[in-house]
Amino acid sequence: MLFLERISDMTYLKQAWEGLNDWWRYPMVMFGVIVAYFVGQFPLTFAILRAQQENPDLGTSELDKFMENPDFSIYGIGNNTGLLLLLLSFIFAFPVLYYLFMIMHKRAFTSLINATKKVRWGRVLFGLIFWFLLACFSEFIMYLRTPETYTFQFELKPFLVLLLICITLLPIQTSLEEFVFRGYLMQGFASLLKNAWAPILITAILFGAIHSSNPEVVKYGMWQMQLYYLTAGLFLGIITVMDDGIELALGVHAATNMFGALMLSYEGAALQTDSLFRTSEINPILLTGSFFLLGLIFIIICSKKYKWASFNRLFQPFSHSPIDKV
Repeated sequence: MLFLERISDMTYLKQAWEGLNDWWRYPMVMFGVIVAYFVGQFPLTFAILRAQQENPDLGTSELDKFMENPDFSIYGIGNNTGLLLLLLSFIFAFPVLYYLFMIMHKRAFTSLINATKKVRWGRVLFGLIFWFLLACFSEFIMYLRTPETYTFQFELKPFLVLLLICITLLPIQTSLEEFVFRGYLMQGFASLLKNAWAPILITAILFGAIHSSNPEVVKYGMWQMQLYYLTAGLFLGIITVMDDGIELALGVHAATNMFGALMLSYEGAALQTDSLFRTSEINPILLTGSFFLLGLIFIIICSKKYKWASFNRLFQPFSHSPIDKV
């Protein structure tokens, strides 16, 4: 009963009240994370500059093509090396978030995970495996619709290296985004607005905004892709609030990017990898509709599996009250 009571009280969102919560601490932490992110881009920048020095024919037009479709072969860089260079930004930024958060807010980093301060690894794995399977099923339906647009491109050695990167490093990228949006910022906005729905919406919009420079946005259209990111952000925010913790969102986000890296790549994707398959056709509206249906299935299953409280809680205001300790 204690756990169900804590769920109804939305103790996860109230974690911000445990430590120092002055408004100015949030932009300072985020500024540090952003600086670290851009510092992490230096190796990629140096690799591109070096390639341009070695080949004077690589000019502005090639850079524009790369920004639209990050094909590292333009600069003589392998896909796996290119993926590693992209992930360095997140690898640099994650420890900065970790330490700045504890220094500035004087509370444990685990308070961004759930209110119990213990990681519910079963939920992380369930979100990862179940969502990955849902994604595979959805893509199989897409394949049956237009099989001629899919190409099988399996090569053992690069795929094994890709698999190693996806298992060890890719979760750092997805976890950083979840800790920032469904953890740090959502708790911060909740402490200010004292409800769940506004922080979910605000962080979903911000989640879409940071992806607005992704190459798929350039290729397939701003509004079409922003609808997808907004849907994804809302879904991840809802399951975080309903489960009173971030573990399911961590698993789902990791599964989404692992699927895109390992199983299916396409022109214009942010992750250009040696995946098993490549497709020549992406329909953003169909992609968003598929994600919405998968998200609905996931929410229904999880609500029964984890005995979630009423969804009315998403729209009910809450007050600053003591946090139950377990």
